Amino acid sequence: MKHLATGVVILLLCLALCFTSLAVLDRWTTHATSQLEQALELADREYFDEAEALVTETWEFWRRRRGFFGMVLRHAEADQVNSTFRQLVEYAQNGCSEEFEPTCANLIEQINHLCDMEKPYYYNVL
Repeated sequence: MKHLATGVVILLLCLALCFTSLAVLDRWTTHATSQLEQALELADREYFDEAEALVTETWEFWRRRRGFFGMVLRHAEADQVNSTFRQLVEYAQNGCSEEFEPTCANLIEQINHLCDMEKPYYYNVL
């Protein structure tokens, strides 16, 4: 009986850790996408310096949490987001508005997809 109770406690701790990491992932990806959406709106209004600053700030936010993302996400998807982020920062620094907007929209979709892949939806389990 003692082994069963220990097993149940371990299982509950693992489940709590999974839900906690999902909540943190959701909060951080929501923050990143909202900042990128703001940068996209600023670029649409041709406030490109402010959009560049916001993209750089968001990239720093994402980079500081790279270890966490590496633990809870698939590496291929996380690497793709990192690569797209670097492209976006480069476009913002160079003032390439025609490349900036589609790349920013693509990055927002990639980040949203990362979070959706980790949620316990029926289509993620099957």
